[in-house]
Amino acid sequence: MKHRIFVAIGIPNDLQEEILRWEKLHEKLPVRWLSGKNLHITLVPPWHEEDIKTVAEKLTAVHSAVSPFELAFNEVAYGPDARKPRLIWAGGKTPKELPALKATLEHALEQKPENRLFRLHLTLARFRTETFSSFPVKQLNEKISWRDTAHSFILMESHLAPGGADYEILQEFAL
Repeated sequence: MKHRIFVAIGIPNDLQEEILRWEKLHEKLPVRWLSGKNLHITLVPPWHEEDIKTVAEKLTAVHSAVSPFELAFNEVAYGPDARKPRLIWAGGKTPKELPALKATLEHALEQKPENRLFRLHLTLARFRTETFSSFPVKQLNEKISWRDTAHSFILMESHLAPGGADYEILQEFAL
């Protein structure tokens, strides 16, 4: 059986709670908020895989090559394209360790790197671009100060459903 899996950095409970408090202030926006357990920073985007055990073995070989590093989110905005948004996301300065970890993981997993500059972002909500014209708030550039230390990365499985994806942690790998 093929599984839809990806590699990410999970968001700890204390930061999830801070994010959920922010979302409560914006609950009138017509979006699908990600639940706390589904919040993550994607490092290697989803692909279909049968042999999860081999993937986990490859990730085990990577985890000790990288040390923990700081993540700092300083703004929440519409994205990824301000003219045709489909997300609400938090962003900040990309720490140099993050693209290095992404490249190491892609290489270990034999996954083709994406053709775009990788930047720190955390998806908070999704919506259909065509619904944006009905939003009560068209500009969203809120300053925040959310901090975390990435102590691990996780192998996740994506379960697609009509109401949006739900994510399951398959294994965590300490840095």
